[in-house]
Amino acid sequence: MKNKEMIALTSSELGYLWTGYSINEMSIWYLKTFYEHAEDQEIKELFSFAIEIAQKLLIKRKELLSKEGYPLPAGFSKSDMNPTAPMIFTDRFFLSYLLNGSRLGAEFHIRALFFSTRADVINYHKSCITDVIQLNDRVVNLMLNKGVYWRTPTLPAPTSQEKIHKPSYLDGWLGDTRPLNSMEMANLYVIVELLILIETICIGFAQTTTSAEISDIFLKGRNIAKEHYHSLYDMLSDDDLPIPPSYTAELTDSKTRVFSDRMMICHLAGLFGSLISQYGFALGSVMKHDLLKEYSTQISKSGIFAEKLTKLLIQKEWLEKVPGAITRKDA
Repeated sequence: MKNKEMIALTSSELGYLWTGYSINEMSIWYLKTFYEHAEDQEIKELFSFAIEIAQKLLIKRKELLSKEGYPLPAGFSKSDMNPTAPMIFTDRFFLSYLLNGSRLGAEFHIRALFFSTRADVINYHKSCITDVIQLNDRVVNLMLNKGVYWRTPTLPAPTSQEKIHKPSYLDGWLGDTRPLNSMEMANLYVIVELLILIETICIGFAQTTTSAEISDIFLKGRNIAKEHYHSLYDMLSDDDLPIPPSYTAELTDSKTRVFSDRMMICHLAGLFGSLISQYGFALGSVMKHDLLKEYSTQISKSGIFAEKLTKLLIQKEWLEKVPGAITRKDA
């Protein structure tokens, strides 16, 4: 049997470890800054716990990558943040930030786990999943205790098991239309909550950058998130379903720079990447033509904006290259 120490990382394992390192490293700087800005002691304790988890995960990622001889992402430094600047977000926003972050983190590590085959990498991702579940539990419980957790609606139980009898169940444009089913609602609400977070972050970042070019990028991101939000808002309203609250009121009027432009653009690029992934995942459960069209349209619009962000990162020389296949063809 081949020695375990001689088993190289697969491309899938490497991709998730390297990308995860970049995400972890950046998130630590945001978490530390938000910890300093949080006013509620229980929320500060949550950030402290999140920082502890992120640092532990980063150390192990570094060990796994370095042992294989892969250079680590350069990441960010203290010069990319200004922890003494006035806060631009409130405590209620911070809870939403941690909630969405723990959800996205769980999804990332679950995918990473099932694409891994080496024992040490598998055990690492299992540990990551356990940690992020603990964080999510603590965030949800605190939000429930403070009365700020937004629950998706309950539905009346049918009197008997039902079958679909008409092809019009798939319709959504003309003729017989139907309300959203529970799976469509579940994924739609996740997307709406992420759009609310993105819109709020874009406004906060736009008002604190000193660059007109970068501010314009954030405002475009805000407009896209807002447009997507209102499209889904209309679908929920048509079925008399409740809408998650916006967080735009959880912004202060501070215009003092908190994060570097590079750090903010990288975060926005990551958020839009997550948004596209959520749309893609939701498509798999859609059984309504109008919702299918809506998601497909929004994936396209989000993808175009994500490409603009990537081009800006390349132009500014802010984007680090993910390890990939070797070019073997002659130039």
